[in-house]
Amino acid sequence: MPQPDDDRHQIATITGKLYASIWDRFSKEEWERFSNDHFYRWSPLPVPAGFFRNKICLDAGCGSGRAVRTLLLEGAGKVCAIDAGSGCIRNTRERNADHSDRLEVQLASVLDIPYPDHTFDFVHCDGVLHHTTDPHQGFRELHRVLKPGGTMVIAVYGKGGLMNLAIYSARLFRHVIPESWTWAICKRLSRNPVTWYAIMDCMYVPIRENYRDSDIRAWFAAFGYPDVQRLDSTWGPYGMSRWMKGEGYLKFLARKPQ
Repeated sequence: MPQPDDDRHQIATITGKLYASIWDRFSKEEWERFSNDHFYRWSPLPVPAGFFRNKICLDAGCGSGRAVRTLLLEGAGKVCAIDAGSGCIRNTRERNADHSDRLEVQLASVLDIPYPDHTFDFVHCDGVLHHTTDPHQGFRELHRVLKPGGTMVIAVYGKGGLMNLAIYSARLFRHVIPESWTWAICKRLSRNPVTWYAIMDCMYVPIRENYRDSDIRAWFAAFGYPDVQRLDSTWGPYGMSRWMKGEGYLKFLARKPQ
């Protein structure tokens, strides 16, 4: 159910501060490796070489600026990046300063994207909608600013599985265990900031919704998208990942009807 504007703002502010505290801990080298893994190894996009060249792109919920970096390196004509967290805006702008002539960064919500209809050739929103107070409104906004024939990539958390059971069991304690304690545990468990990201994201983000494959396909169907392609990785050996991960990470690519 949509939340009052004050609640939306408060939740967006808390979410932005959490993620900025995570991204600030990545060194330049760790962040670049994270960016490369995100686009080229974990779930590469099935697009031809040169696909992004000269395109006008939006990264809605830019976070650390990892996807922005890839779009710029792939030759996008312009990348517009928005995020509801001021620390995320700072991370995106500073980490991509070498390409500032093709980058526009704004403090804004995916629920109210500050661009006219049919602005972008490519819209990217990975790991954002499930943290908002009104994911359907966010999807409508992404659709609105995408040009007819343009490409959209979105990703959200999937439902089910023992992993989600463990995550939501741990979240019961997020108001009891201070973030500083969890940060200390993270650093003892691993030296990899991606691991820290996974733990802090699971524990402390205010809203963490989960979806079924059919839920997201229904969003696209409501706006007449004819061909929706799921991009996430295989389930793993012996069928074990299905009951561990449930629906998995739901990432889709679709082209807006002309």
